[in-house]
Amino acid sequence: MQVGLNILGAENLYGGQIRPVLRLAADADRAGVDMISTGDHIGFNAAAHAQRVETNGFPFPLEHDWYEPLSLLSSVAAVTDRVLLNVSVLIATVRPPVLLAKQIATLDAISGGRAAIGMGVGWQEAEYTATNMPFDARFGRMEDTVRACRELWTKAPANFQGREFSFADFHSLPFPVQERVPVIFGFGPSRRNFDRIARVADGWTVNPADMQTFSQSVSLLRDTFAEHGRDPDSAVVQVSVAPERRDDGTVDLDATADKTHAWHDAGATVAVFRPATFCTAGEEVPQLIDWAVGLKSTTDDTREGQ
Repeated sequence: MQVGLNILGAENLYGGQIRPVLRLAADADRAGVDMISTGDHIGFNAAAHAQRVETNGFPFPLEHDWYEPLSLLSSVAAVTDRVLLNVSVLIATVRPPVLLAKQIATLDAISGGRAAIGMGVGWQEAEYTATNMPFDARFGRMEDTVRACRELWTKAPANFQGREFSFADFHSLPFPVQERVPVIFGFGPSRRNFDRIARVADGWTVNPADMQTFSQSVSLLRDTFAEHGRDPDSAVVQVSVAPERRDDGTVDLDATADKTHAWHDAGATVAVFRPATFCTAGEEVPQLIDWAVGLKSTTDDTREGQ
């Protein structure tokens, strides 16, 4: 099992300053964390945000900072050597596909081949309106976006004809360092969505709301990979792990470790922890990093004992 840290909101552990978060990422890289991740929203309509908070328990206030994720990960790339660079998830369909391909290829090149991008379509129509992108048919456009990116990442000139955009005899360099940049989709678990993943992507990043059916969903994902002629064991399954808490509200790392191991046994390949939900100050982050890295060896020990 790989372990990651999601640095979304981590600046709040350092008085709202973002630069200490880069030191956090560098420390995590040296300690053995496998991935640094972050989230994505371009912005919010206040009414849509309020409704999301009321109906879905959206945990971020309207005034929360959302750093542009590919820019932030480029800064992380500059201070790290080995961690994968991930977004969970990038709202890909509010971005022009050719520009998105260029941004990801650049990130992969400057990091020496460490981009591993989660993509989704979001929930807020206002982000599409503000970026002059169509909200309808966004799931299908996601597939076209990834196909277009892969064309641009591997061919010059590149040619692509999609339902809503196209290009011909188009040269876009540099190519990524990786032969295949990992793309994982943040979709709800369904046969239709897993077909989409198996056609163009490399795995699934799981919404916490979908964890109740996690084991069955992983089985369906792997079966779908096999039906598409792909190795079912190659499917990335990324989960975000929230802290378990004691009755007094303090974080129970032992109970959280047990939950993480159970999800790994059910098929998770990557477990991601967000320091902003585990810690109350930056001084607590090193302990979280050591605990997260330690999970990798305890997971191996658990498997050997079975």
